[in-house]
Amino acid sequence: MTWAFLYLTVRSLRNRVAARLKRLRQPRYLAGLVAGLAYLYLGVLRPQLRTLRRGDFTVDPQFADIVPAVLVAGGLVLWAVSLAAWLWPSTEPPLRFSRPEVQFFFTAPVSRRQLVHYKLLRAQLGIVFGLAIVALFTGAAVSGRIWFLLGGWLLFATLRLHLVGVAFTRASIARRRGRPPRRAWVALATVGALSAVILGTWLVNLPALVSLPFGPAMRRIFDLFSSGPAAAALWPFSMLIAPVLATTARDFFASAWPAVLLLGLNYWWVLRSETTLEEAAGAAEREQASGRRQAPRPVTRRAPFALAPSGPAEVAILWKNLILGGRYLTLRVVLRLVVPLLVLAGAAAIGEVGLGVAPVALMVAGVLTLLGPHMVRYDLRHDLPRLAVLKTWPVRGAALVRGEVLAPALVLTFGVWILLAIALVLSEGLSFAGLTLARRAWLGLAAALAAPSFLLAQLVIQNAAVVVFPGWIPTGSNRPRGVEAMGQQVLVFAGTLLLVVLGVLPAAAVAGAAGFVLFHLVGWAGVAGAALVFSVALVAESLLAIELLGRLIERTDPVDVEAEEPV
Repeated sequence: MTWAFLYLTVRSLRNRVAARLKRLRQPRYLAGLVAGLAYLYLGVLRPQLRTLRRGDFTVDPQFADIVPAVLVAGGLVLWAVSLAAWLWPSTEPPLRFSRPEVQFFFTAPVSRRQLVHYKLLRAQLGIVFGLAIVALFTGAAVSGRIWFLLGGWLLFATLRLHLVGVAFTRASIARRRGRPPRRAWVALATVGALSAVILGTWLVNLPALVSLPFGPAMRRIFDLFSSGPAAAALWPFSMLIAPVLATTARDFFASAWPAVLLLGLNYWWVLRSETTLEEAAGAAEREQASGRRQAPRPVTRRAPFALAPSGPAEVAILWKNLILGGRYLTLRVVLRLVVPLLVLAGAAAIGEVGLGVAPVALMVAGVLTLLGPHMVRYDLRHDLPRLAVLKTWPVRGAALVRGEVLAPALVLTFGVWILLAIALVLSEGLSFAGLTLARRAWLGLAAALAAPSFLLAQLVIQNAAVVVFPGWIPTGSNRPRGVEAMGQQVLVFAGTLLLVVLGVLPAAAVAGAAGFVLFHLVGWAGVAGAALVFSVALVAESLLAIELLGRLIERTDPVDVEAEEPV
């Protein structure tokens, strides 16, 4: 059956590629492909090829000096991921089977071990594709750094197996409350012992670390986990990072054997836990046969605020979209955003905390202001496939658009304000162009006043584009993938940026004139006044555009709106 599953995997991949090629007959995908390839060549490949011709694709001689610190940092991150998988397991099944796979594979003469092999084989496609993307954007593909790719595959394949093993073991313990299997206790005791040593090292040295500045504290952490019991406990996690950092074949093979050993150990662990999959499948089949199978319990979320029985329609739509946003703005998503921020802050830190965190917070605030409206999509971009239902509401088109853009505008504004406050508070000890703390405060207030209107303008343009050109912007929960889809996003982003610039010019002209007068009258406080004038003018433009867009929606036939495109 292994060859049959391999054949099925290859044919599925081939059919997916064929489907992507067929949709190039549509002009929007063909234009997206051209734009995507042009972006990859001009923005990624051409600079790398120039660097390669100059002979600059060489390893920095100082790279070896930071490898121990990277091993410690990477090992701590992997340990945290493993511990989180034990303490806060994912609600998703460890191996997801589609409905056709359940119908045909679970009733076929196929062992559960072969099914595990099949799903693990399919998971390798995603890992290899992800590594190919990383190699393209990091220059590893151009410079021929094959050790980086092999090391990355060892890392992510082992991590994938480990997370599956954790999920299987937890399920096995939960199903056998009276007598859990011995292997489950061995795995739990191993991760418990390693975590006890690592956490114990943290707790013992926490008072001394808190008293140190940020930079010396980071160096102290690296020293603590580079020797002694803490280094031994962190060794299984750090050794998965070592092959990725190898620069020569000798370094790779010297560091790869522990990673290969851990890969084999996790593979054995998953296969020995196959009874969990078999028990779950058998229980589901018995429930289906007896008619006792129940629907999964619905997930309830607390409403953001109490919705009154009557009031503006915009408030009701805002209430609905904030609940929708709660599906995506989970603790896991927040951690994914916060952890890179902390890592960047630690890498930038030399002295005090503000030296590392404040510039990074300011940079993230700028990125969120510019790219946030493209990422937070619970507005018309999510609801347009349900236009037939929306048009049955006794709501004007303009009120519908105002309600749709309110939720992402409020969420993004709140995030930008928090980041600006962090940057301002932690920048007290920094010197930048001779600006005093008071002047920075006025500049921060000006940015806080201008950001909401700039975010609103982008959201209005995005929602207008999805109505005027519904095929160019993905709607609903699904997202098309591929180079052509990336090219479409590049074109949409460029068009949005151009329209934002054209819309900002009148408001900026009025605000510039007002700011010139106010600056000479009240000093730096005039900058905040100019930002307020800019924001009022841009909001007025956005409200006018919303009225026009509302009329367009009222004339739009739901038949003209394309359904969600499968991924």
